[in-house]
Amino acid sequence: MNKGDVHPRLVAQDIHFKLTVGFVKRDCIISKNALAYLGRSRSGLTDCMEIYSHFENDIHSVAHRLIVAGESASPLILGAAYFVGIPTPSTSQGEEMLS
Repeated sequence: MNKGDVHPRLVAQDIHFKLTVGFVKRDCIISKNALAYLGRSRSGLTDCMEIYSHFENDIHSVAHRLIVAGESASPLILGAAYFVGIPTPSTSQGEEMLS
């Protein structure tokens, strides 16, 4: 089971959210630097909550993989480095066209 908190909170330009993996609920934070990276490089968005909403599935997927891999930090802090190399929709479509 992978369920995100329905009410993420903006705190000092970081987004705090909870993610449930199995039966364990974990506190997570996506840093303002990670949000800025996602907004700048992949969407053109500038508002932190809009960026979070736009990339919520990617953000939760990264957090889920880290938790399953045994990351025990609490809260789990996601920095920009975790999102480098995640394909953008335009990259994925371009690769499919080349295949």
